[in-house]
Amino acid sequence: MASSPNPTDQNFIVVDFHYNGQFAPNPLVYFDPNRASVRDVDFNGFGYEQFMEFLHKLTNSRSKDIYFCLPQESLGLGIHTLVNNGDYKEFLDLAYANDKRMNVYVDHHNEPIFDWIEAEESESENEDLDEDGIQLFKIHILLIMKKMMLPIHFQQTKLHVIDF
Repeated sequence: MASSPNPTDQNFIVVDFHYNGQFAPNPLVYFDPNRASVRDVDFNGFGYEQFMEFLHKLTNSRSKDIYFCLPQESLGLGIHTLVNNGDYKEFLDLAYANDKRMNVYVDHHNEPIFDWIEAEESESENEDLDEDGIQLFKIHILLIMKKMMLPIHFQQTKLHVIDF
C-alpha cells in the first residue's frame, strides 16, 4: 500500500503570508498582521493570476498592492512588488535560491512604501555624510596640529588638544 506524498518531501516553497496589518515607516515594518504559513501548495505550478486568486481566498480580501521579501532581509532593503507574471517568476526564483522560503505582504491601505524607503535612504545618506565629514574634520585638524607640533588626542567625536 503506497503512502500519500508528504508535502515537505516535495519541492515546495514555504510562503509566509502577512495580511490585515499595516505598513509603517522609519524603518519600514508591517505592523500587527494576521499570518498564515503555507507549505503544502505547489506555487511553482501557479501563474500570477492563480497565485492572486489563492491569496484572495486565503485572506478573504482583494488588494492590488502585494509585495514579497526574503525572510532574512529587512523590508526597507528587500521588498519587491508582485504585480505581474515577471514579478511572480522572480518571487519563485528568489524563494528557490534562498532556502525555499518567502514572505508575502498585503497592503490593504495603499501606503506609499517606496516613498518611505526613499526617505529612509536619504536620511541614512545624510547620516553617512555627517560621519564622513567628522572623519575629514579630524584628519584636517590632525594635520594642522602636527604642523604646529602639538600633541593631540581624539575621543569619539570630541577633539582634545594637550597643552604643555
